[in-house]
Amino acid sequence: MSSAHALTIGYEVTPELVLPGGYADCIIRISNTGISPVEIKSISFISETIQFEPSYIQYVGNLSANEVYTLRVSVKSFAVGRQNAQMLLSTSEGPFSQNIELLVDDRFPEITLISPLYHGEANYVNISVSSPVLLKDFRIEALFNAFPRAFFAGDLYGVRYFQFRLGEDLDSLNFKISFYNGRSYHEIEKAIRVEYLPSKGVVISLQPSKDVLFIGEAVNLNLEIANLRNDDIYSLEILVFGNGKFSQSSFKLEKIPASEKRIINLLFSPRESGKVEVVVKIKYEDFFGKKYEKEENLTFNVIDSYSLQIINVQKIPGVGMTRISGDVVNYGSRGALNAKVSIVCGGHSSDYYIGEIDAKDYETFDLETPCKNATLLLSWWNEAGESFSLTESLDLWNYRLAESNPTPLYIALVVSIFIVSFVLFLIYKARKSG
Repeated sequence: MSSAHALTIGYEVTPELVLPGGYADCIIRISNTGISPVEIKSISFISETIQFEPSYIQYVGNLSANEVYTLRVSVKSFAVGRQNAQMLLSTSEGPFSQNIELLVDDRFPEITLISPLYHGEANYVNISVSSPVLLKDFRIEALFNAFPRAFFAGDLYGVRYFQFRLGEDLDSLNFKISFYNGRSYHEIEKAIRVEYLPSKGVVISLQPSKDVLFIGEAVNLNLEIANLRNDDIYSLEILVFGNGKFSQSSFKLEKIPASEKRIINLLFSPRESGKVEVVVKIKYEDFFGKKYEKEENLTFNVIDSYSLQIINVQKIPGVGMTRISGDVVNYGSRGALNAKVSIVCGGHSSDYYIGEIDAKDYETFDLETPCKNATLLLSWWNEAGESFSLTESLDLWNYRLAESNPTPLYIALVVSIFIVSFVLFLIYKARKSG
């Protein structure tokens, strides 16, 4: 405010801070504090950087004692920083001047990224938007693949926070913002340069209940899928395959939230000895439907021996039959189901049904066969739903008693009768002679 003689001049700029090219309302009050009228002949505004509308008022008239004259002008500037103008009054009391200041800033509203971003993820983009002056009808729109696409915030003053989902890796995040600063409408673009941290991704862990297996046994597998990403994953398809039988080879999961895991239990039964590989393949999607794939391999050592074995085979001869007995031992770590021992020869077959044999346990069997050569057959199912069998050849020539031939008995009987008759004849003849 300046004063000279009886006139005082004051002004107020609203809003106090404007963007380049934005209008502000400047209200100027000229007061006559004297006791005599003052004639105001003209008012003009002079500045190299500030535009005034109007910039010149030709004649105002007499300003009575204690009277206040109010003038409203619009101001704007395209120059950034603290801009100055001179207001000149031509009056009956001589010239008067007043400095008018306008603050212009191209930085507001400021957008700041306040959350880390991870490579290859559907990131949560958390931003803050700050403004030192009131912005009306504020709207922010993402100029990239995002959800939601835009926010309408109404009035913004100070700091507001917004969250977008980012569907791709970009070097720069561009936003279009629109608002009213005072009575000026602005629509501008802001860009944030970003860097990405490495993603921890999805980790597959396949843990067997034991490292070494027998042919024919089932091993329990714990399949763990850990989502170490910072976003949820969806529509999971899990495939398990290898040279063997699985209790279930495909699975579906709707979702695994960020930093959580899921555990799937299944059984695996190898079909051959040596090193057997199991492959786990998963497919999943992120929030935006982008597809991902990942594989993990696990190798087992399988002994060249079956989990069930026949031991302690006893061959007991009998009349016309040979009795075969023994034990069936389960060396595996899980139970065997529907175990059965059979003796097969020609068209003859004899079965001994055992049923279930617990892990590390055994059951006995007892069979008979009339054959001289036979095959001993052991069959069973494991808990993975795979069937197995093994055979053993039996030579029974020396393990069966011969059947009786009636012809020698007849001859012996006749000879005995003849001898008895001859002895009786000699006794009778001796008595008669005496």
